[in-house]
Amino acid sequence: MRKQKRKYISAGLMVLLLPLMLASLLTGCGKAGVQSGKTVKVPEFTGFEELNGKTISMVTGAPFEEMISQHVPEVGQFTYFTSLPDMILAVRSGKSDACLMNNAVAQLAVNREDALELFPKSLGDTAFGIAFGKGDERRQQWQEAYDSISEDEKEAMWRKWTGADENVKVLPEQDWPGTGGTVNVAACDTLEPMSYAGEGGDVTGFDVEMILTMAEKLDVRVKFTGMDFAAVLASVESGKADLGCGSIVVTDERKQAVDFVEYYPASFVLMVRSVSKEVPDDGGITSVAQLNDSKYTVGVGLGTSCERDVKNDLPNAQIMYIEGTEAYKAVQLGKVDAYACDYDQLRIANDNGVEDIRLLDETIGEGITVAVGISPVSGIPDLESRVNSFIDELRADGTLDDMYRRWLVDGDESIPDIPEPEDPEMHLIVGTSGVVRPFTYYVGTELGGYDIELAKRFAAYLNASLEFKVYDYGAIVMAAHSGDVDVVMADLNETPERSEAMIFSQPLMVQQTGLMVRDTESMGSSTVPAFADGVKESFVKTFVREERWKLFVEGIGITMLITVLSVIFGTALGYTTFMLCRNGNPIANTITRFTVWLVQGMPMVVLLMILYYIIFGNVSISGVPVAIIGFTLVFGASVYGMLKLGVGAVDKGQREAALALGYPDRRVFYRVILPQAIPHVIPVYRGEIVGLIKATAIVGYIAVQDLTRMGDIVRSRTYEAFFPLIAVAVIYFVLSAILTFFVDKLARLFDSKGRSREKILKGVRL
Repeated sequence: MRKQKRKYISAGLMVLLLPLMLASLLTGCGKAGVQSGKTVKVPEFTGFEELNGKTISMVTGAPFEEMISQHVPEVGQFTYFTSLPDMILAVRSGKSDACLMNNAVAQLAVNREDALELFPKSLGDTAFGIAFGKGDERRQQWQEAYDSISEDEKEAMWRKWTGADENVKVLPEQDWPGTGGTVNVAACDTLEPMSYAGEGGDVTGFDVEMILTMAEKLDVRVKFTGMDFAAVLASVESGKADLGCGSIVVTDERKQAVDFVEYYPASFVLMVRSVSKEVPDDGGITSVAQLNDSKYTVGVGLGTSCERDVKNDLPNAQIMYIEGTEAYKAVQLGKVDAYACDYDQLRIANDNGVEDIRLLDETIGEGITVAVGISPVSGIPDLESRVNSFIDELRADGTLDDMYRRWLVDGDESIPDIPEPEDPEMHLIVGTSGVVRPFTYYVGTELGGYDIELAKRFAAYLNASLEFKVYDYGAIVMAAHSGDVDVVMADLNETPERSEAMIFSQPLMVQQTGLMVRDTESMGSSTVPAFADGVKESFVKTFVREERWKLFVEGIGITMLITVLSVIFGTALGYTTFMLCRNGNPIANTITRFTVWLVQGMPMVVLLMILYYIIFGNVSISGVPVAIIGFTLVFGASVYGMLKLGVGAVDKGQREAALALGYPDRRVFYRVILPQAIPHVIPVYRGEIVGLIKATAIVGYIAVQDLTRMGDIVRSRTYEAFFPLIAVAVIYFVLSAILTFFVDKLARLFDSKGRSREKILKGVRL
């Protein structure tokens, strides 16, 4: 019998896995590579009229049907999803034709997913907001805290979280005293890069760091609770949370329910599938003049001098903000038609093996000033004067020209011997990025480049010990402004905005803005990865990278906690209720019938939300106890019904005969009736447990990070459905099997057919 059960389990697993593996195989189980030939990826739809009759999706709780209908008057169908990954997968798989989201989430998704593209026309501009309860007086304090954050600091945060470098996406520690108490923040945990569950399951992202920055200024501590997007505003409205965040776009409708601190510009965009398009046989882009057309998109770094040059010289081109770490890949894949940056930097990248792109011979703009950034609050006295005097000396003795020739012309990647001070008089901290060749980059494990040599020479000039601090490029200005570093040496362009936050030295050099475009002649080809390779990559991304397997383990623990406690408490509740009602107590029966009707007639998700947001709305209680209470009520109602049916299946004559012999009612019930009723109850009881463990998948609506929720979180990071969904399905299968195994073991204790001959002959002792 046991061998037979194992066969059934194995067969069940195969039945479960086979169609999902086949579906993954058919859809490619991985990103498609750049196709061979002169093809580029473009949006499937490029005009609003093309979307008439199509299916357009949005996240539940995002009421933008009217806004879409203004542009697309004949939408075929609106569909709604509780999570962003599900919505993106619907577009990718063809179940939906377009999906609405904000610019931040959309841009990150498109950068990661070759099968998706941004619809080229925006639906409108607004702002991201942090939600407060209507009339909450604290909103003004948070508004003032936000206003005190410098624009450079905000921009640095934005570039940090929307960029491709995952290593810099770290939140600051809450190391301030917190004399103002603790605020509870409801945060959607699946909307990367604004707010999402990071390593370990804690909520992280642009919104989270922005709130922490404001909280430090207010000296309050912050507790973040991850939940579905649709639950965030409800939590704020009901008072369960003090603040709400998570890529919330401010609308007039939402302003009627909550107040906002508007903290960053936002726009509504549509994401659609990408299709391959043949490049005209004109040799691709061969001149700067070609790019001055609205059909071309030029990538630039936000706030750089190159952005200014592109706007001035190519006013008709569309601009996409993109960081250097992902810019070359964007050009290769055709996501942008050109990338503007320092000409020498692009030339060296092109000379060092970046494939399928080429540098246009022409430059744009009047030149980019590269200088040393100087902290206005450095502890080194008279630092600005010392930096300028140092540069004057290097220029006078020819060292500055020699450095330029070696690093930017000859490609000599070696730093001469520069003696370190034996008895330093001060300590110099230099901020750099480590990612801009040939200025600052890693050679093995050591920093090298033009700026690194410059820093070592300056330390020797000051007779100072030297320390490097490596930042994401966007955060360096903020580091200098706050005094975390004394100077910045990182191919730093001088701009008017940056000059408001820091002091610039005299120019080190003036560079031209170059343009990198796709090389359609030498464009290589790659194929869709083999199934085995795709599965391996998906497995690594789902379980290994960032130790995401820990998220699944945590989710299993929460799911089992809710299930086991609900079974125990529900069984006790159902049994106690039945005992109160079994002899026909009219009051107990009336209350029980009404409660069972109410609980069983209501969708489980609605019951949980009523408990969480209304009944316990003013009580400081987390979602896990509320989930246990809700499932206890439902399971208790089921147990009550099971016992009523099981006892009703026992012949009435047995009870009458035992009573006629003079035995008390309670003993008759426990010795005669209940043992015969239990075999009727156990099969249904087992099925209810299996149903309960699967029903817990909805607890994400009340901010509980169970197994299903963890699967959603992983998918929000990987944008892959295969392994996260397979893992969740198999784990639920295994957990159900474990629980039913223990129920079957328990059932054998009450199985009258399994009694030994000796026990049968003893009869029933009343």
